Amino acid sequence: MGADLAALMLAAQAGDQDSYRVLLEELQPVLRSYVKRRIRDEEAANDICQDVLLTMHRVRHTFEPGRSFEPWFYAIARSRFIDHLRRRRRRGDLEVGDDAVAEIVAEEPSAGWGQFLELLERLPESQREAFSMLKIEGLSVEEAAERAGVSISALKVRAHRAYGVLRRGLLGSEE
Repeated sequence: MGADLAALMLAAQAGDQDSYRVLLEELQPVLRSYVKRRIRDEEAANDICQDVLLTMHRVRHTFEPGRSFEPWFYAIARSRFIDHLRRRRRRGDLEVGDDAVAEIVAEEPSAGWGQFLELLERLPESQREAFSMLKIEGLSVEEAAERAGVSISALKVRAHRAYGVLRRGLLGSEE
């Protein structure tokens, strides 16, 4: 990625449409390559790329000044890709092996990231969904509850349970 993506994102957050356009132009080929290395289905790859860019647009306010752009962006891309794999697995038409998720984890430089993804995968779907909407997508509790079709209290309970499992797992405490 050639341009200073963090600077472009900060300018885009401030309303600079030209910076946002340049940012998207820089990201599209990189994202496309990232997704195509993981999935063969052209239509699915297009859907994932679109989903990643839409999610990035929705959660752009969560990017913080002084932070590196790439980890933030790739966290979104990985999340959307894993969500795609889960949907395909539920429908029974998964065209990539289960090792695709392991491949994502293996690319991470941080050993803790792999452990985190493993813990996230083991969460019940409702807890994983609550965590993803609140912490990865950056939705408000109200928005997440509405999307999940549950009360705000129920969503908070799901998220709290997810945080507890993840914290205990990452800190090595017994459940």
